Amino acid sequence: MPRTDVAEERKEQIVKATIHCITQHGYDNFSMQDVARKAGISKGIIHYYFLNKDDLMMSVLENVSTRIEASVLHTLEKYSGAEKRLQIFVEACLDTVQNTKEYYQVSFDFWSQVQQKTEVRNLFLSHYERLRKICSDILQEGIHEKSFQNIDVSDFSNFILSIIDGISLQYLLNGSQVTFECLSNIACRQIMEGVLSSSSGTSTL
Repeated sequence: MPRTDVAEERKEQIVKATIHCITQHGYDNFSMQDVARKAGISKGIIHYYFLNKDDLMMSVLENVSTRIEASVLHTLEKYSGAEKRLQIFVEACLDTVQNTKEYYQVSFDFWSQVQQKTEVRNLFLSHYERLRKICSDILQEGIHEKSFQNIDVSDFSNFILSIIDGISLQYLLNGSQVTFECLSNIACRQIMEGVLSSSSGTSTL
């Protein structure tokens, strides 16, 4: 039985290799042999740590979701004030797409499984609920500070996440035709204009 730290390192190695393979070949077109070759291990070792391909896929999706959330939270920790934090939330989510493109690509590849696999759907729902909670808390903070209008926090959080996903999808599908920085700036500006109260002044965006 391998030590816990060694086991976790090996599992991380396999998950990273799987992410690479999904990025290169797509969700439906890679094999466990592709993963083994990329990780420099045998297929038998993969099956020692993961029961089957579905088990491996869930670990990959959990890894991707956790990394996206951790990246956003780490960036937000550096700022205070609802207006600035909302701007940073949107920018951090979009920066994750641009700076770790393979993670978002894997996430979108999993969308084809949402209707077929309950566990995938539930994991996505949990992921979005955590992001929605972060966004909602910032919006509620802004309302309390009176820098934001008295908006419906739940609806506006969903709206913001929809904008982020829409821009992300356009970038992943058609990056050569999309000026990512321009889209990001427009999204931030429109979102901020939608929440700022008349007494808060003009956004710096």
